[in-house]
Amino acid sequence: MNFASIPLLRAALALICGAQLAAGGDGAPLRRISEIREMPREEAAGKLPVRVRGVVTWVGGGDSFTIQDGSAGIWISTGQALDSALLPEEFIGVAQGLRAGLEVEIEGLTDPGGYAPLIVPTAVRVHGGKPLPPATPAIPARFFSGADDCQRIEIRGVVQEFAPWEGGVTLLMDANPGRFSAKVTYAVAPDPAALVDAEVSLRGVAATLFNSRGEVTGPRMLASVAGDLTVVTPPPPLGAVPKVALDSLQPFRPVPLGPHRVRVEGTVTYSREGEFFYLQEGESVVRVETNSDLPLAPGDRVEALGFVDMARFVGTLTDAKVRKTGIGPIPRPVPIAPEEILAINERAVKAGQAAVPHDFDGHLIRCRARLLAVQTEPDGKGPLSLLLERNAGPAAGTLIFRALADHAKMKSLENLQPGSVLLVTGLVQLDYAPTDQPSQMVRTVPATLDLILRGADDVIVVREPSWWTATHLAAVLAAVVLALGAALVWSLQLKRQVRRKTRLLAREIHARHDASIEFQATLRERTRLAANLHDTLLQTISGLGFQIEACESEMTPRAEGGAPGHLEVARRMADHAATELRNSVWALRSLPLDGMELPEALESIARRIGAGRATEIEVSSVGDLARVPDFIAGNLLLFVQEALQNALKHGAPDRISIEVRQTEAPARIVLSVSDDGSGFVAGDQAGVAQGHFGLQGMRERIERLDGIFTIRSSPGAGTQVHAAVPLRHYDEEMAERPIDRKSRSA
Repeated sequence: MNFASIPLLRAALALICGAQLAAGGDGAPLRRISEIREMPREEAAGKLPVRVRGVVTWVGGGDSFTIQDGSAGIWISTGQALDSALLPEEFIGVAQGLRAGLEVEIEGLTDPGGYAPLIVPTAVRVHGGKPLPPATPAIPARFFSGADDCQRIEIRGVVQEFAPWEGGVTLLMDANPGRFSAKVTYAVAPDPAALVDAEVSLRGVAATLFNSRGEVTGPRMLASVAGDLTVVTPPPPLGAVPKVALDSLQPFRPVPLGPHRVRVEGTVTYSREGEFFYLQEGESVVRVETNSDLPLAPGDRVEALGFVDMARFVGTLTDAKVRKTGIGPIPRPVPIAPEEILAINERAVKAGQAAVPHDFDGHLIRCRARLLAVQTEPDGKGPLSLLLERNAGPAAGTLIFRALADHAKMKSLENLQPGSVLLVTGLVQLDYAPTDQPSQMVRTVPATLDLILRGADDVIVVREPSWWTATHLAAVLAAVVLALGAALVWSLQLKRQVRRKTRLLAREIHARHDASIEFQATLRERTRLAANLHDTLLQTISGLGFQIEACESEMTPRAEGGAPGHLEVARRMADHAATELRNSVWALRSLPLDGMELPEALESIARRIGAGRATEIEVSSVGDLARVPDFIAGNLLLFVQEALQNALKHGAPDRISIEVRQTEAPARIVLSVSDDGSGFVAGDQAGVAQGHFGLQGMRERIERLDGIFTIRSSPGAGTQVHAAVPLRHYDEEMAERPIDRKSRSA
């Protein structure tokens, strides 16, 4: 075949030939593929540069392909090269031009691979078409052990199953003996279903299935050349398929039946549509696996044609074709204990004989058992499992087994109570495990036993569990212990809370006592200071003003309209100082209430401070403020007095509003002073560091009352100061009470 004559392929070859992706050119010596395949894994892992030449034998898309020279075959992992940036992404399109029968030269690096050494390419050069290597006849020992990996071989087998996919078909074949899968990457004509039960010859590349340890688990064939699959013997007509008894799928025969289909007939005892069903004839049972959507029910007489699979250690028919032949009686369940079934099989294994009367695998049985638990899948959609227990006697001990149910159809079984005694009917499903018997004897013995439930009627409650189970008794005892523990913890917590509340109340009483004493002391000190100022400094300044005025009257009068003399200026300054000092003395001497209620006291302060000023000061009150404790009212009056002085001095407002109200829950006195003055940027106002103590004093006064102080202001929008203090009526007598200083540390 002249590959270069195909236009599309010729273009692909030109791209590949131009892909000089390795810097070394022809630096690495040309090697035989067998030399790389024989490398130890440790050596192949060293990423050694290599160069090989061979014929493409299989192409798996852009991920990998195989080549073979006269010595061996090997995998070329282009996907790994692309992931590692050893090949550019453009190679993905170029790789589509690769076909079996092209001679290529590969430069790359060695890699141990998952099973055998392979090459990660750095350059791919195509040298044109070349005949495929001859397919050597398969030797079962080499093929099934993985020794023929990457070699082009030819093998015969009977096609037992197929599964189409987008790029071709996957075949399950039996090479008599030995099953393997074959991936055919082209359309099989006319219909792959026509190949089932046919003996075919398949040429292709042997591949190996392996586990995460790099150990072979089975063989596989890869075929990508049309015509490499040929039919040797077409499938026999369905009517010519030999019929065998249900208990004779794989007995001794001088002449074996081979891997072809067999035919069985029996009565359906259980069916799961599209998956499997059980057939019974007399005392013989077989499991039939099929993807047929033919609805089957217990009692249907069925003929099934399929392939014998001994993977479960007992005969199973797979990939079966099914047809109904009539209706028959449903076999009655056998009353037998699960431990007896296991004992029958164990005795047969030890004696090297067949089980008598039979192994009971797939048989319908009935037995009693105690329910341990009902198990479901976390998503609530999977199968439901009843965990059952039987007392098998002093010698055998306790046997635990499962009853499996379709959750969707038997959801009512979830309500079964653990500890109930049940009468269970189901099909036996044995799971086998290897035995230590000599090789010439029977090698398998059932390790576990499950029952497959057909419906909710297969479970009958014989006896409900006693309420006083160990679990319930433990729960009651746990509840009693928990209640006692909770009561003890509650008692300890209550005592701790009482102690904490007592300490908090003592600290609060001391704090209120100290605040009251401080308030009374402050008032007394302010009164004393006002008297001293009035009797000393104010009198002195007033006398100084009189003396200046007397001196001025004895001097020659100044001309009308002339500038005032120094004595006149001094007199005016002395009058101003006396006025300011007199106002300060009045403010210092003002008492908190003096027989008035808090709103009246606030109006009195507003009238006094606003006298002679253009600013309008308005007072409003809400609620019953008749019984505000004296020391709380006094502190609030001093707070308002400072707020008014600040507003008039710094804000030049037209209007000031004082609002006071009492809240019920919690009981608080809420007071605010708002003005429409010039305002300021909150945080930028002068403070203690600049010698201004007004705002700081107001804040400290409110916080000593356990209150909250806030201030809001912005340039041109005025200022509002806000205070909220708790209302405590016991504070009136606080300053008079003696207090135990020793309890302060409690």
